Amino acid sequence: MHGTTFGLTRSARVGAALVTLAMLGACEDEAALTGPTGGGEAAINEVVTSQAVNASSTDTLVAFSLTKNAIVPKNEDWDILFRRYEIRLNSAATAGAATKNATAYSLDNNKTKSDAEVLAMTVENTLAAFDAVRASAIPSDNQFTTDRLTENKYGYLNLGGTPTVNAANFWKVKTATGSYALVRVAAITLPGSTLSGVAIESRLQNGTTLGSVQTLNVTFSGAASINLSTNSVVAANGCNWDIRINPATFEMTTNSACNAGTYPGGTSPTFANATSASDAPQYPLYVTQLTGTVPNSVTDLSAPFRYNLAGTMRLHPSFNIYLIKVGAKVYKVQLINYYSATGTGGYPTVRAARIQ
Repeated sequence: MHGTTFGLTRSARVGAALVTLAMLGACEDEAALTGPTGGGEAAINEVVTSQAVNASSTDTLVAFSLTKNAIVPKNEDWDILFRRYEIRLNSAATAGAATKNATAYSLDNNKTKSDAEVLAMTVENTLAAFDAVRASAIPSDNQFTTDRLTENKYGYLNLGGTPTVNAANFWKVKTATGSYALVRVAAITLPGSTLSGVAIESRLQNGTTLGSVQTLNVTFSGAASINLSTNSVVAANGCNWDIRINPATFEMTTNSACNAGTYPGGTSPTFANATSASDAPQYPLYVTQLTGTVPNSVTDLSAPFRYNLAGTMRLHPSFNIYLIKVGAKVYKVQLINYYSATGTGGYPTVRAARIQ
């Protein structure tokens, strides 16, 4: 999404990306979750290339083993998760108590390359540079980071100017009474610089079934404490509320004293299409956001892919290299394709080698 050499101008391509990426799931065929089964671990510094991994689902994360260089069931030993161009590490944020505490470091080897230079890269002409990365490239442990949940009190807003609502963001909530729900802010009322009202949408879970959307329109006269089960603003009293929005500070918080917590919903499935609020690996006692070393983006120059470099609305590998540390082992990992042999999107091909 950077440079102006090919196709659309940079600004036009970025705008197109925001629209078109939201449509990729509809524009590209999807298939059942299948993929290579792999074998034993290769020798240190031996470069291996996976078959195309079917991560084409818009809502299911596929587990991948670097030992086998293949997808594996989630109840087996896995290191990373794929969903289309999204990559997640086996961390407490994604695996809960079963975490392997995988961490990663981006070499950013092609971050400064122009779109023209990246478009000229191929699987073949990038192999030598990939093979040259050895143990000497491993930084100190404190340079590695992992996927992690951090607090984001303003996650329901788009900031950077006059705040607007970010209705795409939603959260899986464990309520103050131990039940589960989805919640998002669908609209805000902001005359001038004063937050005067919000529309909160929620879906309560009954057993294993999420209910229909219920809407609560809040007009502020002070901080509003919200009980999701009754879909109402209440006078805060112990555990009778789940989330709170303070219009003076714009902050959204949880009833942490009663163990109300959240886990961020992904880009897919959406709030309307999600099927469970109780399946998160953990529910930290604040409004959360998931951040990681490998950008879940095609506009970030550190990401595995760039978008629309030739004006064809396709993803092209950036050939950026990531070091992934799992216990005492360190692997170098590079995504070298996004498409299946028939051109279906969401089938990343992994090139990897253990270097320590």
